[in-house]
Amino acid sequence: MKKFLTANEAAEYLGVSRSSLVSWTKQELLDGGTTPGGHYRFTIEKLDSFAAKRGLTIPAKSETNTTKILVIEDDEGFREFIRDALEAFNGYELRETVDGTQGALMTGTWGPDIIILDIRMPNMNGLDFMKFLRQNPASSATKVIVASAHLSPELKNELENLNTDIILEKPVRLAKIIASVQKLANLELKE
Repeated sequence: MKKFLTANEAAEYLGVSRSSLVSWTKQELLDGGTTPGGHYRFTIEKLDSFAAKRGLTIPAKSETNTTKILVIEDDEGFREFIRDALEAFNGYELRETVDGTQGALMTGTWGPDIIILDIRMPNMNGLDFMKFLRQNPASSATKVIVASAHLSPELKNELENLNTDIILEKPVRLAKIIASVQKLANLELKE
C-alpha cells in the first residue's frame, strides 16, 4: 500500500465524503500533511487513529453479519441505558450521536440497520430526522425505534405515518428495549 493517501483516497478509506475529511482536517481534528501545492496527504496510521478516536468503523475492516445500531439521543443517561440493554446481545456494532443532524450524517456514511431515536433534541429533532430518513431512498427502509417522553396522540400518528417500526414512551423498561431490538434485528441473546 502507498505510504500517503490523497484526500479522495483517504475519504474512500474511511467511508466518508471528501468534504467531511477536508473539514475535519481544517478543524485540526484529523492530522493530515500538505504538499507544497497545498494538497492534503494522509497516512493509514493517522486515519486508523482518527477512526478509533471518533468511533468510526473503516468499511474495509468492518465485520460482516454485524447489525449496526445507531442511537440518536441527547441525554447521556438514556444512551448509557441503551448501551446496558444492548449488552444482552451478540453480533452488533453501536454508534451514538446527540442530535438529528449528526444522526443524518452518520446514517449517510455508516448505514445503520436500526436507529433508536429521541424526539426532542437540539439542531434537528426526531420528527424532522424521520422525515429526512424516509425521503432518502438509501435509508428509507431503515428500522426505527422511537423512545420519547413527549408523545402526543398527534405525534404518534405522524410517526406511524412515517412507518416508524416501534414507538416507546419514556420511561422505558430495560426488558422492553431488549425485546424491541430483538424483534427488529433478530439478534442472539448472550448466554
